[in-house]
Amino acid sequence: MFPNLKIDRILFATDFLASSSVALDYAIAFARHFDATIVMIHALELPYTARQAETESFRPSVTRKLAIQHLDALANRARSNGIEVETLVEEGIPVEVVLRATDLHNIDLLVLGVHGVHRGLAHLLIGSNTENLLLSARCPTMTVGAHVMVGVSPDPQFNEILYFSDFSPEATVAAPYAMFLSREFQAPVDVCQLVPEIVAGNPKLRQILAEEYCETMKRVHPDIDAVWCAPSFQLDHGKEISEVIERAQNQRAGLIVLGAHTETQLGRHFHTSFAYQLLAKASCPVISIRAGTSGGE
Repeated sequence: MFPNLKIDRILFATDFLASSSVALDYAIAFARHFDATIVMIHALELPYTARQAETESFRPSVTRKLAIQHLDALANRARSNGIEVETLVEEGIPVEVVLRATDLHNIDLLVLGVHGVHRGLAHLLIGSNTENLLLSARCPTMTVGAHVMVGVSPDPQFNEILYFSDFSPEATVAAPYAMFLSREFQAPVDVCQLVPEIVAGNPKLRQILAEEYCETMKRVHPDIDAVWCAPSFQLDHGKEISEVIERAQNQRAGLIVLGAHTETQLGRHFHTSFAYQLLAKASCPVISIRAGTSGGE
């Protein structure tokens, strides 16, 4: 049913902070399940003095040596699980380095650790690099947030997969990916449609949105389960933001697949959007698929 969906090469981008550790556990688990290769990458931002020392001595700086050692240690952790690993330490701006690697190395899934940092009373940051990658990556992106529990099994069993969308035609790109993962991990899919505030009290407009969403689903994904193309089914699964966030925080959730696009939820006021809250607060990994990504074509 999903001939174009595959996970053969996983890019694990790390800054060596604590949040990367749990993200690596999930990268290993997915690599084991799909018999995939992990490409590990660290973006090195050398200070001027270190770069000058390398130029004059023709030797790697202490900073570069330490980065290589840290990455090799992580690679050995993955290799001990029988995973084929490639390592890359590349100098440059982190976002540019990672995005370039997703193209050059034919990446099917990008895995990132999310920093949970509070600013003010209700503003939870996920990190500017993570945010920029989510808005720009051409492949599906798995973010592992600060509230995801440690200790995932190398051979995970997920109780359920939550598919979150926003009734927009662009968000249908993630539906086949949710069903693909459901089949792979033998886990049921629960659909949660975020009801846009503008139509919350307008049943007629809500019906129109559901019909447009389902028409796009049928046109773009003709082989998908027919139930998912029924407006009544999608309307029955409509939820308010608070309900969706509560589901994301439920420890029963195994994986979240998010259909989003830069023109609405992700792109507009990202720091206060549904997608932003979801990524920061979810108790399980979130796989985000934008319109135009390789996983949503």
